[in-house]
Parts: sequence; structure tokens; C-alpha cells
Amino acid sequence: MIKYPMQTRRALLVWQRPLNEGGRRDRFAVAELVQEKSGVSFRYLEEELLKDARKAGFTHYPGLPVGSPRHDRIALEVLMRRLPPRDRADFSDFLNRFGLPKDGEYSDLSLLAYTGARMTRDSFSICETFDGFSLPVTYIFHVAGNRHHVDYNDVSKGEAVILERESGNPHDPNAIRLIREDGGTIGYVNRLQAQKVGIWLDSGSVSASVFRVNGKARIPRLFVRAEFS
Repeated sequence: MIKYPMQTRRALLVWQRPLNEGGRRDRFAVAELVQEKSGVSFRYLEEELLKDARKAGFTHYPGLPVGSPRHDRIALEVLMRRLPPRDRADFSDFLNRFGLPKDGEYSDLSLLAYTGARMTRDSFSICETFDGFSLPVTYIFHVAGNRHHVDYNDVSKGEAVILERESGNPHDPNAIRLIREDGGTIGYVNRLQAQKVGIWLDSGSVSASVFRVNGKARIPRLFVRAEFS
């Protein structure tokens, strides 16, 4: 579990090419959400920063058209539909799946960012930026690219994981590889979080292990719990 979850200050709305379309499934940041005193603000990134996502097929998030002046009023409500309501009987079970204590107090933005708010019917998610986080930090990462590296039936909960820089990665100089004790790769830290995680690796120590394995053979989901100190 995450003993002392930090409140999210800033998160990114992320889009990937749908799995059934084939091709590379790079994660693209398309919008940012920021916790303000008056609530959560939402804005799409500038078009120059969206050009690669546009080429891959991104248009907009359903219900939040680009250019609308109403985003701040409706965006959080729209995105919170990706999560079960807090008053649902099994909401504590939902928190437990992401290592969040059931008695904790979480802002809406924190819930979106800590859980990723993924849904099987689309290719959007919410990504924590770690703005304002300081060591020590415990976080549970959704492992990126694991289906390309390991059979998720061969991964065990509690198995030790090593975080290692992969500076020679041709796609991302900040890449953080997640490897088993035998040296086999199980996946990577989300590239949108890798730069910050690299700073933590350089300035302290980390202990990590497999937290959860689920999903389907075609769309496996692997989560790693890491303690940075």
C-alpha cells in the first residue's frame, strides 16, 4: 500500500492509438489538468505540441472539443465519469487495487492521476506529473510496454524489480527500464514520467516489486510498487 499518498497538483490527459488500429502506440500528452484554489483547470496543449498526436489520429476527448470556452466548468465532471462513484459499496476495493488506503482523503484530481482512470473502451488515461512531490515517495506505476517483453502469466506478485536508466534508448534518452533480478526486461516507466523518476534515481535509492498483474493476454496490465528515498 501507499502509506502517505501525496495530493496531485498537475496531471496530463494522455492518448494512445487504439490497439485495434495497429502500429506504434506511443503515449501522447494532449491536455493538462491543474489543481487551483477554485477547482481544477483543463486546457489542451498548444497545437505545435499536439502535432505528433494529430498525425497518429488524435482529435479531441469526447465531450471536450478543442477550442471550447467551457472546459474548466465541465472537464472534471466529464473525466470523473471514468471512475466509480465514491458512494459505491465496493469503492474501497477500487482504492485497494491501486494501493490507496481506504481511509485516505483524495481530491478528484488525485484519484484520476493515481489510478490512471483507464477504460477498456477508449485509449485515454490520466498521468501523474509528480509536480510538488518530494522524497521519500511511494508510487505504483502502470508498466508501459510490458506485453512486448514478458508473458504476464510468468510474472508473480511480490517479485523484485530493478529500475535502471537506459540512456541508449533510441526513442527516449530518459527511458527507465524495469528489469527482473535475472536481467530480463518486463517493461518501462511511462515516458511522460521517466525524466522525474530518473532524477529520483540519481538522488536517492529505490526498492521496487510487482504489485499487481491482471488484464487479458492481449491487453495485460502490470503494476510495480516503488519506494524512493
